[in-house]
Amino acid sequence: MACNDLTNQFTGNNLDKIDDHNSNVNEEDISNFFSGTHEVQECLEGQSELDLHKHLANCEKNPGHKNFIPVNQLNLEHFPPGYHDNDVFNLTKALADLTVRVAVKFTSPDRPEFLPGTKYPYPCYNTRAQNLLHTGTAMIWQVTKYTEGDPNISRTYRTCPCPECDHSHTPSKVWWRIGVVTVRHVIFDASEARQSSCRLWFDDDISPVVKIYGWLAGYSDAEQDWCQLDCVTHDLDVAVKLEDMVGKFKGLWDKLSHKYKSRRDVDKLAIIVSHPHGCSKQVSVGLWVHRQVVGLDSRTRYTYTTCTCPGSSGAVVYKLGFEWGSYHSHSGANPNSGGLNYSSLFVD
Repeated sequence: MACNDLTNQFTGNNLDKIDDHNSNVNEEDISNFFSGTHEVQECLEGQSELDLHKHLANCEKNPGHKNFIPVNQLNLEHFPPGYHDNDVFNLTKALADLTVRVAVKFTSPDRPEFLPGTKYPYPCYNTRAQNLLHTGTAMIWQVTKYTEGDPNISRTYRTCPCPECDHSHTPSKVWWRIGVVTVRHVIFDASEARQSSCRLWFDDDISPVVKIYGWLAGYSDAEQDWCQLDCVTHDLDVAVKLEDMVGKFKGLWDKLSHKYKSRRDVDKLAIIVSHPHGCSKQVSVGLWVHRQVVGLDSRTRYTYTTCTCPGSSGAVVYKLGFEWGSYHSHSGANPNSGGLNYSSLFVD
């Protein structure tokens, strides 16, 4: 999109309307904003990754995708006035480095018919137990090295459990577990985790294909709509590069959480990097609007103007000024909320 178009989101009457909306909506009305349509990209029978561009071209939510910025075209002018800050730019690029496209080739037979506590259909329910593709987005947050005989892993996994090693007579004895955060409706359970892959550094259509492979579904919760996917690789170059990227990202996040803490609830900047329609990486910049505290453990969820599309489910919603580990992921869009999107539940 043009830089001037994005700047207009954050100035003049548009920002006033968002603030008025936030202050005049009661808690019961806010609760209604957190259900709607989840945004996995489902493929029809006979379709594959090659057909994802057809979904991109035929998008009904955001025809033309004018509010997305290709990651390689991002510059300071894409951020609102007051945030033409190299640290904000560098953090967004670091977030993009760790953002991955998730592709799942199987649908669990245990997917429920409806979202918890609602009559909204649960994604992919009608394709359960079938080998059909759906895609989403995730973020890498942890890289852990393992070696044969490591006491911290099961004896079952003395060697790398990736698909290549699983069929090899000489599987790698050194490998890495890659911790990935996404939402439950992208990776529902272990059966889907084992049929998934994450494409790294998919920045444009000519990016080399680099993948890590799903292994286990770690902690997950349907009501919270959150899932940790454990992936594996024995590629030393990939693992070292990801370790460096995680360290850089955390350092920038910590720096900005201190730098903008006093403004986080005033300006409410919210940034998402995702893979709309399973295609190349895009950045979107907007504002978070509502924050709702849920339950005795003070979990929170957010609505925001930051644009998304099918395929964006699972992308981390980065809220400027919040502390490291505030991994709210994009969950869905409510057509009755005036165009707002909403996050999963997590702890600030």
